[in-house]
Amino acid sequence: MKTLNKLLRIATVTGLICFTTISCENVLVNEDPNGTIIDDLSPEVVMPGAQTRPSQVFMTRMNQLGNTMIATWSGNAQQIQAPFFTEFSYQITPDFYDEIWDRMFVRASNLTNISNFSGAGNYDYFKAAAKILRAFYFQYLVDIYGDIPYTESHLRGDNLFPSYDDQEDIYRLLVDEVDEAIDLINNTDTATAIDMGGNDVMLNGDMTGWKKFGYTVKLRLLVRLMELAETDGATQTYIQEEFANLNGPDAIFLDLGEDVTINPGYSDESTRMNPFAETFGYDPGQFGNQASATVSNVTVGPTTFLVEFLDGTSNGVVDGRLSRLYTIRGGQTAIQGNTQGGPGQPSRLGLGLLSSPDQDGYIMTASESLFLQAEAVQRGYLTSGDAKTLFQDGIRASFDRLGASGVTTYLTNSDNVAGIGWDGSTDKIEAIITQKWIDLGGTNGLETWIEFNRTGYPSNMPLPELASEPTQPKRILYPTSEYSGNTANVSAFGQTTASAFNTSIFWDVN
Repeated sequence: MKTLNKLLRIATVTGLICFTTISCENVLVNEDPNGTIIDDLSPEVVMPGAQTRPSQVFMTRMNQLGNTMIATWSGNAQQIQAPFFTEFSYQITPDFYDEIWDRMFVRASNLTNISNFSGAGNYDYFKAAAKILRAFYFQYLVDIYGDIPYTESHLRGDNLFPSYDDQEDIYRLLVDEVDEAIDLINNTDTATAIDMGGNDVMLNGDMTGWKKFGYTVKLRLLVRLMELAETDGATQTYIQEEFANLNGPDAIFLDLGEDVTINPGYSDESTRMNPFAETFGYDPGQFGNQASATVSNVTVGPTTFLVEFLDGTSNGVVDGRLSRLYTIRGGQTAIQGNTQGGPGQPSRLGLGLLSSPDQDGYIMTASESLFLQAEAVQRGYLTSGDAKTLFQDGIRASFDRLGASGVTTYLTNSDNVAGIGWDGSTDKIEAIITQKWIDLGGTNGLETWIEFNRTGYPSNMPLPELASEPTQPKRILYPTSEYSGNTANVSAFGQTTASAFNTSIFWDVN
């Protein structure tokens, strides 16, 4: 286990600021669950790694899981034998994407340690940021696993066998955690509060930005409950009560140009690149060189369903985002897709997703925030803003982030088209979620899979050719590590492979 002196020496060398992925990993302490060293480290030392390490899983494995569970990503069967065979054949076992649980739970513990730090100094800003980011990631854990340890998580030697909390209860506790964070920001003694500054590799200590992020995370938690609220009076009452806060004068959300990103100092070196770029991009010093593409880069491409959705085949509207999301491989004259499990060769990831080895990593985008606001206004919960304007601003933010041209023409041409345009869609929620699927495919595939499970949109989503079940999965299973390390608590759920398809997350009422 790392010693305190070594950690402090690393902190001194980095000036308490995490400039590279390597230094972020060095200030992470999680090797010994019984250790107490982390409690002695100040939030300045812990925060860069606490932000960076979970984001690595989020941008890679969690992103890939979502993109392959619905019809966003296909595989290049011309160069890779049986690409994504496990995903497309739905071989969901406790080992399927188990690193999401194994890594995210451990890495989020540093956010918990910052939140609970009791040493000298006014670290309210650090604690607030940690609480918001913890809520952001724990929501995803609930969204794909259901019940999880929450109130007893990260107690280390005090409780090595944490019990599982009810998933619906956790959602409400996460809302409370965000509220606590915003209260810390609003009510701290600003004269003594320690500025995060460069120790914050996401928002550089911008506490207004953290409030916007926090309020947007709270909005997402509540929006996820809205389908359930249509048939559950207690949930309906709860949402209405919480929106009294979101409709108040203090509530502010991420807006155009206000993406929440992370960059601890990514560079064009092995293990120091942006994790998405390193996983799905190119070897160090070879960015853009197809001969030095990673296996993932060679493997990944769009589905035929997605390409035809964006090139005008399905709906008559050409979407300029297609040429930024994907680009042709050698020998192709136009962007093409493949079915999931099919024999073809799809095009590859484009510059809107892979721009450089040191590109910023996306945590939460302005477009997602605007689509969330549009849905909340349309359903009558959020009282500020016009739903159509927010919806179209979400599309504008999407085009802008991807570097796509022609947004004005697209908005005009799509407006009267059912399923993608506002005026042409009888079901406005379908248009919102479908646009979110287009926008976040590649950037945050997990969100699109979760939203598909919540709403059923995009409609007519095809199954993989290799699918062993008649529907897409609703969740993944608790990992092998839980069965070996927390046996009594996890075994009570009696999960089987079928559980991934017949046991919904609590908000999934479709």
